[in-house]
Amino acid sequence: MTPLANNIRRVSSTDGGIVLDVRRGTIFRLNPLGARVLDLLDQGEPLPRITDLLSAEFDVALAVVQSDVNEFLNSLELHGVFDPRGPKA
Repeated sequence: MTPLANNIRRVSSTDGGIVLDVRRGTIFRLNPLGARVLDLLDQGEPLPRITDLLSAEFDVALAVVQSDVNEFLNSLELHGVFDPRGPKA
């Protein structure tokens, strides 16, 4: 399960995704890669496996993918979307 804050709703498509913070009424648009990262987290994939998969799929150096994914997740955490400790009950 994606460690999204419990006030977050999201939907993904081949065009990307939308993340809605229902508490603040804030909407974030995701590109297809961002949506894929959250989908893979939702499927229970660990972060190292996600970066390996994306590196191979897009033929991008693993270090670049790791940096980009970490930056993406840090940005989501900064905006209150992603909670690395997991959703709160």
